[in-house]
Amino acid sequence: MKRHLAILTEYDGSSFYGWQAQAHGRTVQQTLAAAIEQLTGEKNIILTGSSRTDSGVHARGHVSHFRSDTGIPTDNLPLALNSHLPADVAVLAACDVADDFHAQYHALGKIYTYQIWNHASRPALDRLRCSHVPGPLDLEALNEAIPSLIGKRDFSAFMDTGSCDRNPVRTIFDLKLTANGPLLTLSFHGDGFLYHMIRIMTGTLIAVAQRRISLGDLPSLIAAGDRRRMGKTMPPQGLCLERVFYDPPLFDDYFRNQPFERSLSC
Repeated sequence: MKRHLAILTEYDGSSFYGWQAQAHGRTVQQTLAAAIEQLTGEKNIILTGSSRTDSGVHARGHVSHFRSDTGIPTDNLPLALNSHLPADVAVLAACDVADDFHAQYHALGKIYTYQIWNHASRPALDRLRCSHVPGPLDLEALNEAIPSLIGKRDFSAFMDTGSCDRNPVRTIFDLKLTANGPLLTLSFHGDGFLYHMIRIMTGTLIAVAQRRISLGDLPSLIAAGDRRRMGKTMPPQGLCLERVFYDPPLFDDYFRNQPFERSLSC
C-alpha cells in the first residue's frame, strides 16, 4: 500500500531554472524526484509542489507531496534523501499526510521575504540572496505605504503579463519592514500571490521610498489595476519562500526550533 508523504525542502535557487520541471534546464522538482527514485528504486515519481518559484528564487520552507511504497520512517527520510541530493537543495523534514492532501490546493497561506541591500557598495557574499538598491530611501514613507497593500482586493496592478491566474483577488494578511543596518527585509504573509506579485510590490514600495511614486497616489493606482503605473519587477534573487501554512499544521515542530521563525511576526 502506497504511503502519501509530504516533505519540507530548502533550496538555493541561484542555479535552478525554478521549481517546475521543464524540458531544458535544471529544476528543483526534477532534482528532488530523481533523488526519491534513486532512494526508493521506484520510477515515475510524481512530486507536487506548494509553489512554483521562479528561476533564481530561494526557499526555506517549500512543501511538496508524493506517493511511495518506501518503508523508511519519516524521521530518517530527510537524511536518506539528502545523501542523493546536491549541496544546493536539502530535505529538512518529512511526514505522512492524509490520502487527499494536496500541497498546492490545501495551502492556506504563505510567507515570503524579500531582501534589499541599501548601500552605495554592492554586496559580494550575499549578492545571490538580496537585491542591491544603492541610493537613499525614505523608509518612513515606505512604512506609510504598507497599509495600502494589506487586505483583500484585486491586485491586478501587481501582476506581470504571462500569468495564468484568472482571479486577481488575493488577501495580504500582514506586511512588515525590518531594517538591520543596510539590510532591509520585507515580509509578506498572504493567502496566495500572483505572478511576480511580491517582486512588483517590493519595486513599488521602493519607488515610494525613492519619491518616484507619490504616497497619496498609491491607493488610486492600485485601484486602477494598471501594471505599467507601478514600480519595476525586482530581481529574483532577493525573494525567498519562508513557510507554507496548512490546517492541520505541517512541520510545526521543525519551525518552532528555528531562529528565523521568531523574526517573522507576519
